[in-house]
Amino acid sequence: MATQPTIGTTGSGGPRWVAIWLLAFALATPLAWSSVAFVYFGMLAAGRPLTFAHSMVAGLPEWYVWAGLTPLVFSLGQRVRLERHQWVPAGLFHLAAGTVVALVDLALVTAINRQFGPTVSYVGPVFWEVYLKIVLRYFHYSFIIYWVIVAAAHAVRYYRSARDREVEGIQLQAELTQAQLATLRMQLQPHFLFNTLHTIASLVRDGRGDAATTTIARLGDLFRQTLGNLQRNEVPLREELSFIEAYLEIEQTRFSDRLAVRFDVDQETLGAMVPNLSLQPLVENAIRHGIARDPSAGRIEVLAARRGGALRIEVRNDGPAYTGNGSSGGVGLANTRARLYRLYGPSCRLDLLPDHSGGTVAVLEVPWRADEEQG
Repeated sequence: MATQPTIGTTGSGGPRWVAIWLLAFALATPLAWSSVAFVYFGMLAAGRPLTFAHSMVAGLPEWYVWAGLTPLVFSLGQRVRLERHQWVPAGLFHLAAGTVVALVDLALVTAINRQFGPTVSYVGPVFWEVYLKIVLRYFHYSFIIYWVIVAAAHAVRYYRSARDREVEGIQLQAELTQAQLATLRMQLQPHFLFNTLHTIASLVRDGRGDAATTTIARLGDLFRQTLGNLQRNEVPLREELSFIEAYLEIEQTRFSDRLAVRFDVDQETLGAMVPNLSLQPLVENAIRHGIARDPSAGRIEVLAARRGGALRIEVRNDGPAYTGNGSSGGVGLANTRARLYRLYGPSCRLDLLPDHSGGTVAVLEVPWRADEEQG
C-alpha cells in the first residue's frame, strides 16, 4: 500500500553536492549582480539614490542565500519524488517543505538587510514587523524558486535513469550478441567435424589407411588451433588462411592429385580482421558443390584484397556454375551469414555467384579493420 513518498538513495553514483553548490553559485552570480544594478539605477531614477554598497546588500543576499540552500532543496527533490501513485504524499511533502524553506530564506534575507544596510522598501524598529511585510510581498517568489530547484532535481534523476537504462540496454544487447555468436560458433565446429570425419570414413572405405591416418593427425592439429581461438569472434586473416591451408591439406588427401589450390592474397590484408572460422565454410562449399560434383573440376582459388574501406575475399572453384539467387547455400554458409550480420550488420556481404571463367565464386566482404596487436 503506497502511503509514503518514494524515498531514493543517491548511492556512490549520486550527485556530488559540492558540484551542485558551485553550480548554484555560478548561476546565482549573474542574477544577483543584475539585481544590484536594478536596485542601484532604480533608486537613482526614483530620486532616492543608494550607495553601491547598500545596493549590494539589497540585491545580493536573496540569490546567494538560495545558492546556499540549493543542495538541501536538490536533495529533497531527489529523495522525495513526484512519481505515479506517489505524487499526492510527495506533493504534500514539498508544499510543506517549500513553505518552510521559503520562510527561512526570507528570514535570512531580512536579517542580512537589517544588519548590513537599510531595508529598501520597509523600515521598522521590530524585526518581525519588517519580516512579515517581506513575507507578504516576496513569499511566492521564494516558493517558486523552491519548486524550480525541485523540478531540476527531478530532471537530473530522470536523465540519469534514462541514461542508465540506455547503457544497460546496450550492455544486454552486447551480451546477447556474444551469446548468439558463441552459439553459432559452437554449431559450426561440429558441422566442420562431421564433414571431416566423413572424409576420413571415405578414405578408410577406399582402403587408403595411411591417408586416413594422416588426415586424423591433421584434424587434431586443426582442432588445437580451433580451441585456441574459441573465445575470439575475429582473428587476423593470416590465422584464418593458416587454418584453411591445413583444411585443404585434408581435402587434398581425399582427392589426391586432382585438387589444385592457389592463394592470391595481398600482403597488406594479412593483418586485417575476419570472423573466426568464416572461410572454411566457403572452401567446404566450393569442394562439396563444385569439385566433388564434377570429375573434371579440381581448382580452388582464394583471393584477398582491400577495396576501399572493406576487405574482399573470393573463393573460386571450376566446378558447375552456380545458378541460385546469390544468398542461398548450406548450413555452413547460413551460419556464417548469421555471424556476419551479428558482427557487422548491413555493412558486410556474402554472396555466391557464377564465375565469369566458369564455375562458382563465393564473395565475402567485411569492414576493413587492422589487427590492433600488430598496429
